Amino acid sequence: MNSILGIWKTRIEEYVKETRSYLKYMLNDHLVIVMIFFLAGAASWYSKWLKEMPEGFPAYWVMAVIFSFILTGSYVRTLIKEADLVFLLPLEAKMEPYFQQAFRFSFLTQLFPLAAAALALAPLYFEASGKGFSAYLVLLIQLLVLKGWNTAMQWRMTFFGEKNMRVTDRFVRLLLNTIGIYFALESSYAFAAAVYLIMAALYVYFKVIDKKKSFKWELHIEDEIRRKQRFYRIANLFTDVPHLRKQAKRRAYLDWMLRFIPYEQSRTFTYMYGRAFIRSNDYFGIVVRLTVIFGIIIAYFSAYEWVSAALIVFTVFITGIQLTPLFDHFSHLPLQELYPVKAEEKRKSFFGLLHIVLSVQALVLSAAAGAMMQWTGMLAGLAGSALLIFVILKPYFSSRLKKSAKR
Repeated sequence: MNSILGIWKTRIEEYVKETRSYLKYMLNDHLVIVMIFFLAGAASWYSKWLKEMPEGFPAYWVMAVIFSFILTGSYVRTLIKEADLVFLLPLEAKMEPYFQQAFRFSFLTQLFPLAAAALALAPLYFEASGKGFSAYLVLLIQLLVLKGWNTAMQWRMTFFGEKNMRVTDRFVRLLLNTIGIYFALESSYAFAAAVYLIMAALYVYFKVIDKKKSFKWELHIEDEIRRKQRFYRIANLFTDVPHLRKQAKRRAYLDWMLRFIPYEQSRTFTYMYGRAFIRSNDYFGIVVRLTVIFGIIIAYFSAYEWVSAALIVFTVFITGIQLTPLFDHFSHLPLQELYPVKAEEKRKSFFGLLHIVLSVQALVLSAAAGAMMQWTGMLAGLAGSALLIFVILKPYFSSRLKKSAKR
C-alpha cells in the first residue's frame, strides 16, 4: 500500500511542478493584464444590467443550466501514464488507495470553476429571489453534494468501454442536475429531494454493476493524454510547449485560398504558413471558434456600443496571441534552413498572413455589430482593430517572438 501511495505522491509532485512551470509564464504575460481589464468591463456591464434586468427574465433556469454544465463536466484525474499499462497492470488489485487519492485531488481542484460561477451568479440570485445569503448558502451546500455525485458517477462510467454509454450518462446527468438545481432555486425542496433520490439510486445501481467490470487502462490513458494536451494548448499561447501534439485535418475544400499566393521563391513561407493555418486545428479551428462565439455575443448579448467595440478589438487581440506559435510551426524541420529564403522574408510572410486573418475577423465581428444597428460600435471596433493590426501588432508580436526564442 505504501508503494502505491508513493507512486501517487511522485505523480502529483511531477504534475504540480510542471503546472507551476507553465503558470509562471501564463501569469506574467500581457494577456493577463488585458483579461483583467476585460473582466472589469464585464463586471461593470453586469452590474448595470442587473439594475435593468427585464421582468420575467428566467434567472433560475439560466443559473441552473450554468451550474449544470460545470457539474456535468466533473471527472477524476488519475495521472495514469502510457507505461502504466505494462508496469502497473499487475498491481491493479492493489490500486484502490491510489484511485481514492485521485478522487479527492480531482474533487478539490475542480471546485474553483464552481466557486467562480457561484460568486458571479450570486448577484443575479439575490436580485431575482430577493433572499439573503443564508438561502444561497443552502444552495451552495447542495451544489457541493452534487459535485461529489457527478465526480463519482463519471468515475463509475469509466468502467464501461462503450462510448454511447458515457455520452448517455453525460446527457442524463446534465438533465438531472438542471432539474434538481432549478427546484432548489425555487425552494421546491420536495421535488428537489425526489430528483436527488433518483441520483442516489443511479449511483448505487452502477456501483453494483461496476464490481463485475475491469479497470479500462487504455481509456484512462487516452483521457489523460487529451486533458494534458488541452492544458498544453493553453500554455502554448504564452511559451513553447515541447510536449504539444499538433492536430491536422486535410480541409481540401479550402485549397482555393492558396491559389491567391504567387508562385515565387520569396513566397515560400507564405504558402507554408497558409497551408499550416488551414490544416491545423490549433490555428484555423481556434480562429473560427473565437469569431463565432464573440460574434454571437456581440450580436445578441451586447447592449452597449462601446462594449461591442471593445469586444471586437479584444477578440482580434487574443486571436493574434493564439496565432503566435504559427511562426515556429516548422522549427522542428531542419530542411527549412536550406531554403534559399531570407529570414526577413519568413517574418514578412508570417505577419502578412496575420494581417489577412485578423482583418477578415475584424470585418466579420464588425458586421455582427452592424447587424444590430450599432453603427458607432461597428466603426469604433473597425478603427481600433485597424490600429491594432497595422500599427501595434508587428512590434508587439516581434517582442513576444524574441522572448519566446530566448526560453
